[in-house]
Amino acid sequence: MPTMTSNVKSLSKALPESVRRHNRAVLLHLLYPDLALTRADLARASGLTRVAVSDIVADLVAQGLLQERGPSASAGPGKRGQLLAINPSSRSIVTLDLSAPYIFRGAVMNLLGQVTARREIPLGTAHTQEAQLELVGQLCEELMAAAQAPILGVGVASPGIVNAEGVVDDTANFGWTHVDFRRFLSNRAGLEPALISVENDANSEVLAEQQYGSGGSNLLLVHMAQGLGAGLLVGGELVRGRNRAAGEIGQVKVESGGQRRLESCISVPLLAAQMEKEPGRAQAILTQAGRLLGSALSMPVGLLDLSQVAILGQAQVVNQTFISAVEEALNEAVSADFRRRVMVLRSSLGEDAALLGACATVVRTQLYSGEIRE
Repeated sequence: MPTMTSNVKSLSKALPESVRRHNRAVLLHLLYPDLALTRADLARASGLTRVAVSDIVADLVAQGLLQERGPSASAGPGKRGQLLAINPSSRSIVTLDLSAPYIFRGAVMNLLGQVTARREIPLGTAHTQEAQLELVGQLCEELMAAAQAPILGVGVASPGIVNAEGVVDDTANFGWTHVDFRRFLSNRAGLEPALISVENDANSEVLAEQQYGSGGSNLLLVHMAQGLGAGLLVGGELVRGRNRAAGEIGQVKVESGGQRRLESCISVPLLAAQMEKEPGRAQAILTQAGRLLGSALSMPVGLLDLSQVAILGQAQVVNQTFISAVEEALNEAVSADFRRRVMVLRSSLGEDAALLGACATVVRTQLYSGEIRE
């Protein structure tokens, strides 16, 4: 009579890799980030057979991605199953944030987005595209050398329009055009191109807000800095748009027949300068700016029936006065008997938002896809 071990081995040989990859992704998605389930729990939740689950779990435990945490607390009859959970330190994720104007930042993170190493490289006199690319390559190499576990992938959060192939087509920050970061880092770091994920910084940040912050699956995140950018999730899926330019709200005109654009009215440097010039009017300045932003956001929020808006930016500007004004103006504009109130919150991710977003992007493209390399 065939044993369970022989059944598992024969199943492993019979399943094509595409099916095994899909099944791995299903189980990892169920457990990530910190759920502990038995093999029987995983079989019930996934719809896979217990034999299939045992096969995949054995493989993931051998790779170190899953670890046993002792018997379950089940009071039912029979032997209690072993709880399985993601081992967060089993893989390292290299993250790069290229969105700041004067410095490139990077970190090595574990699977939960916890930092294990940091590096920063000032741009200094690196004014050309070639010189800046050299610094990006140097930063990536230093972080890879600091990784203490096998690298799951490299995540890059870049300003500008980023296409599906990891090419930054255009960015105002540095004047980059058609920079193929995926190919460059693949050649520089000796990694397969599939292990390198490149995403717009605001898109990265909305993924971070959902994964590591307070955001839900229907979320608009606005990043206020030198200008304005936004990332959008609908049903948990990132919305990029036909031209990969979804979220470029800073260029939206806010005066009928005029030339004023949104980011020329409410960027952080502009509001900070206004408050410094007129400290007695600081609250009024922030209230007016918040209401302008709330009105501008009402159309996409109302159209997509979003439940949350998160705003990321310096606390000097993005404080409770500003947040309350955004929420009040937004809800006034979309108010209807059938709508629940839209919640506006201040993102708590801080300066690591883009790095966390790069980490979340790698988790999505590698862990959630079942593309695990030892």
